[in-house]
Amino acid sequence: MRKILVTIEKTKTGFSAYSEDYPVYTTGATINELLDNSNEAFALYFDRKKKSQKK
Repeated sequence: MRKILVTIEKTKTGFSAYSEDYPVYTTGATINELLDNSNEAFALYFDRKKKSQKK
């Protein structure tokens, strides 16, 4: 498991998160939703990156 630094910010509609090291950005109405969305976004990013390296 890798550690990724993610910046979380409070917004008018909930929360947003992004990483300066990877092109991954997401939002959520609650912190729990934001964490779930972040995990899904990073999983998709690394899955696509892994698939593109196999080609």
